Amino acid sequence: MDNNNRLMVRLIDVALIILLGFIAISRLKTEYVDLPAPGNPEPPTQRIMEAKVSILANAFVLQQNGRNMRLSSKEALESAMVQASQRSASRGQKLMFTIESERGSMMQSLIDVLDICQRNQIEKSLDYEKYN
Repeated sequence: MDNNNRLMVRLIDVALIILLGFIAISRLKTEYVDLPAPGNPEPPTQRIMEAKVSILANAFVLQQNGRNMRLSSKEALESAMVQASQRSASRGQKLMFTIESERGSMMQSLIDVLDICQRNQIEKSLDYEKYN
């Protein structure tokens, strides 16, 4: 029993050393972490509207306000997402896109949608609950 305890402690030590090593060599920049601003409370939050981007095997579906728009190219999707985001901003609302990838879709399509959001500073959220 004593040998098992020593082995367990050694394994935990090795795991912690590896974990701390990865943390030490990773290059986290503070711009990736939202730190609270000292002194100033956050302004009142805007009303957040939601839209959904479904990534299918050969197309994209943009769902907003009960309407479905089927788009066959990422350029058309980008144009529609930017327009929807601008319309919401002009009404003083924030638009959040929930991105949902179907099982038959390619991973590159998901990456393309994430790139669209980053390039245009569009708020996004990934829908993981679908697969759990």
